[in-house]
Amino acid sequence: MTSTESIPQLHVDDVCTSNSSNQLAVGYVDRTHAEVESHVPYPINTYGKIFRHKAVPRQLYKEFLRDGVPPQGFVLMQWQTESKAELVPCSDLVLLDRSFMSGDLVRRGNRSGTVVSTRTKCTLLSMCDVRESKSRKILKCAWLPLPMEEEPSLELVNDGGLLYDIPASELKLVQTFNEGDIIIYKNWIGRIKDCFDEVTVRLTDNGVVAIADEGKLEPMSGDPEERFAVGSLVRTKKGVLRTGRWIFGTYSPNTPPIGVVVDVRTKECQVDWLHPRMERASEFPIWSSAPEGVLGPDELESNEVRLYDISNMPKEPSSTRSRSDPELQGGLRVRFKDLPAACTKYDGSSAHGKLEKLDRTQSLGYDLNVFTITSTTTEVDVLWSDDLTTETVRTTSIIPDPSIDDEDAVFPGEVVCTNETRDAPPEAMTSWATTPARVGVANRVNTKDRIAHVTWFQDSTLSFCDKSMDLLVPNTKLGSLGEEQEEVSFYDIRAPKSVNRNRGDYVLLLKVPSLQQTEPNSVNWFGEVVDIGRNGKCTVRLGAAEPVQEVECEIIDTAPAMNLDADDNPLVVGGDENGEFLSDGSEDVDFDMEDFSGSEEEEEEIWFEDGQDVPIDDADDSWSTEDEENDDSDAMSTQDDTPATEPAPAPAPPISSTQAAQNGSATENMDQIMISAPVEDLHLSSLPNAPAAYEILESEVPSGHHYLLQSGPTSASHMKGVSKEHKILSAPGALPEGVYVRTWESRMDLIRVLFVGPLGTPYEYAPFMIDLHLPSQYPYEPPKAFFHSWTAEGAGMSGRVNPNLYEEGKICLSLLGTWQGDQARNEAWTPHQSTVLQVLVSILGLVLVREPYYNEAGFEPLQGLSSINQNSVAYTERTYLRARAFLISPVSRLGRGETSGLEGFEDVLRWLYTDSDGAKLLAKAIKAARTILRNSEDGAKVETRDGLSVVSRGAALPLKRVVARMEQLDQEVASQSKD
Repeated sequence: MTSTESIPQLHVDDVCTSNSSNQLAVGYVDRTHAEVESHVPYPINTYGKIFRHKAVPRQLYKEFLRDGVPPQGFVLMQWQTESKAELVPCSDLVLLDRSFMSGDLVRRGNRSGTVVSTRTKCTLLSMCDVRESKSRKILKCAWLPLPMEEEPSLELVNDGGLLYDIPASELKLVQTFNEGDIIIYKNWIGRIKDCFDEVTVRLTDNGVVAIADEGKLEPMSGDPEERFAVGSLVRTKKGVLRTGRWIFGTYSPNTPPIGVVVDVRTKECQVDWLHPRMERASEFPIWSSAPEGVLGPDELESNEVRLYDISNMPKEPSSTRSRSDPELQGGLRVRFKDLPAACTKYDGSSAHGKLEKLDRTQSLGYDLNVFTITSTTTEVDVLWSDDLTTETVRTTSIIPDPSIDDEDAVFPGEVVCTNETRDAPPEAMTSWATTPARVGVANRVNTKDRIAHVTWFQDSTLSFCDKSMDLLVPNTKLGSLGEEQEEVSFYDIRAPKSVNRNRGDYVLLLKVPSLQQTEPNSVNWFGEVVDIGRNGKCTVRLGAAEPVQEVECEIIDTAPAMNLDADDNPLVVGGDENGEFLSDGSEDVDFDMEDFSGSEEEEEEIWFEDGQDVPIDDADDSWSTEDEENDDSDAMSTQDDTPATEPAPAPAPPISSTQAAQNGSATENMDQIMISAPVEDLHLSSLPNAPAAYEILESEVPSGHHYLLQSGPTSASHMKGVSKEHKILSAPGALPEGVYVRTWESRMDLIRVLFVGPLGTPYEYAPFMIDLHLPSQYPYEPPKAFFHSWTAEGAGMSGRVNPNLYEEGKICLSLLGTWQGDQARNEAWTPHQSTVLQVLVSILGLVLVREPYYNEAGFEPLQGLSSINQNSVAYTERTYLRARAFLISPVSRLGRGETSGLEGFEDVLRWLYTDSDGAKLLAKAIKAARTILRNSEDGAKVETRDGLSVVSRGAALPLKRVVARMEQLDQEVASQSKD
């Protein structure tokens, strides 16, 4: 197979052609290995037939049809010239074009930047002549040069002429209303969700009939568009023609039901209304005054409806370089905005070619001057973050910047706030407001070193209603900007979304400016951000104003007009009651795995290889994976059959925690492996005076136990299940090294667990505590689990420490039923087979891991990709800093004599961290952090770092403060020991 180094890096929506095809095949990348958002399982539900390129191994192809993740080095192509989907090796593809919009983050080599302007040029194919075989009549229609298969009833007579390098700014889509368009109506902003058209068709006998139900028309070969447009070749049934609305001529049974679309009238649009006008919000209540979700022809053709055109530019020279051409792709049907001017410009005297205008008199008065886009080329202006220079580049030379998913990343022009806070100012009108100690603006940034050059506001009163800084307190201000810049670590600041906008964002103006020479009812309260200043201001282009104008305003005087993520928009139905979606989208998929084991005839409808059906041989071993091969197929005998006096089995040879918990399979052999998974090299149990790994306490259950108020065992079967779990946990050698369990004699359904972070991970030496409850339906339902997050107590280190561990206490884990795992791999809780011990080992081996970035939903396939490594490194750095707060918090509380929240583990924590004859983990953590800082200062490169041996310069700054705090605690502990 081709080495991964030589395979081109492709992304979703890339325009490509094939190396191996005998014909000019052009299409779009629909799914890649690295872009998680494209990984919807069971893709045949979306695409129907999915063909397999001959270079794709059958095993990988079968796995893709199940999980929807293209194997590394392969992509799913949606071919436009052949109207089919195909899994193709990247090595067989040539990148033709890549689409970006203003505001997109891009990368070239080690440089990161922001797209500030786009310019697209198109190659256009004019209308062609096609002869219908039965009537021998010639139709003027749109026709792609390479249809998937010959259409027996049609013959291409004359190919259309080509126009080259036509700017997209001169073009518009044939349809007036299109899915995704921004619509303005009755002081509301909306986005068109779907359009329903009346389609007018010219037949071979020159009869013209309007078909109200577009679903009764079928596109003919050579037209890949999902929606009919002028020029589309269509066929239907004669009965549909008979009942149609005839404009010219009458129905004749002798006329073939084949024709060309000459007009499309949108009769209805479904609209998601997103936000009302803001500066007069009291007049337009958000929950009661949204227009109807369906607009009919009367509304659509009235003067009250306006569509926002991003290509509209001010007549006066713009103060910004920003412009965004409409997103035009191959296969779309377009017109010239100014056809007479285009005919003059493209008269054949240049390399563009000649535009031949079609006379309406030859087409019964209908305008057939439409063109099909065959290819595009795009260039963009990129503002580089490191030196703030702007460069014009071809889009094929840059890639989407993966740091867009980095929650700590900062970009030029963003308003940033320190993690440290101060007392709220009087302007906040409340003492509980969150007020950053300092507020500033980022100038140059270095994403590699994770450093921002910040200019601070001198008299800022900016305050927020919540700690997450999601809601701004009204009437608080940014203040006046100073002159000096300061280098600041990404980890010491935040760029709250509530006070930041990006280029390309659509915003509502909270203070409507006074505009000159505007038409009555001009939309002067809504526009697009086209520039971000480094002074806390932004430039907004009022693209729906007449004429179009640009205004500069304070960022905090704008509000986001829409959020394109449906689950973040309260007016769009989508998420569940918690605003969350299932991880794998399985409920949205009408697909049954039984389809894989049906008869050969059934399977021939699923598998497609090189254009031919391929039956699946269920007897081969191509389904097996490494995880499945490690599983023992014998089911574990239930614990009910185990005598109470049966001794614990001898532990298996030690293996790493990650190997030990590859899945939650409830097999006997896997249990033996999992219970012996150690914390690498610590060997805490072998140290003198080591505390017991398992203990039943006679004291009262502490008030801080999260499940204290839950009812205790109420039945003999429940009590039996609880006793069985404790028998497993208390067996000699059962618990892995670094895991301690405590329960209470009066409430053994309540458990508290302490983990010591494994070495070689960002969690090393840090303590993590969870509370468990075995509910009344146990073991038929999994344990309840609560995670005690201590990050908030470390200044500058607040936030989630792992994608599976939430600050509010939630733990995402298949065994706990809080994550939808793979039932085929026994990852879900299985009554009488799954155990609490498996839960603990899963947390140790699957959550507290070396690279926690890949614990994010769907990120596991990305592990090992060099393009994603920088994100993982940054996540690990942040996790390491936050995990130090987990160490500092309990140690500092114990030093002050406070044990609240630590009950059950006071002695264990003292022995681990503060006792002179204990494990001395605090001292070890200080030494390890000192080594990391020393290696970083020696110039070690982040790209070649080994685990936690080195951090970036931006991470080193807060780490020095953390080390100083740990050393102070160590000295305080030593002083108390002497006293």
